[in-house]
Amino acid sequence: MFFRRVLSSITLLIGLEAYALPTTDLSPEQRHALGKQLAEQAGASQWQQLWQRSRQAGHLQEHPTTAYFSLPSAELIKAAALTLSQPADTQALKQTQVLYRRDFSPHIVGKQAQENLSALCIWVDWRTLPENALSRPSAYLGQISLLLARPCR
Repeated sequence: MFFRRVLSSITLLIGLEAYALPTTDLSPEQRHALGKQLAEQAGASQWQQLWQRSRQAGHLQEHPTTAYFSLPSAELIKAAALTLSQPADTQALKQTQVLYRRDFSPHIVGKQAQENLSALCIWVDWRTLPENALSRPSAYLGQISLLLARPCR
């Protein structure tokens, strides 16, 4: 019984990897377009999970060593949506993730130790978007994970 469960789990994981969109194969333009669509269509629970994870990581309260946001909540929410919809740059990570980054210089979005940080970074996991849905991702956008937001360099 145990062996059957382990085998089923491995099969499922292999199937998920085959199903997942490989973000390393996407052009910067494709990553930008996906981020824009996600910013427009992400649901409240997706944003709520993003802020919950960011809070757990220590980015929503002042801390002496961890990077934390110094923006008021309303401005931070707008900045996060703008970061997804109009990033300055994107970077594919870990096969299915993308880092979206936007610099708001000269405005400061956060701090780390004594350093002012003017950029906002958001990690997104696109693993639930199948490769064949790249041209029409709308049906899958509610399943995409907004992993973490943090101030960055």
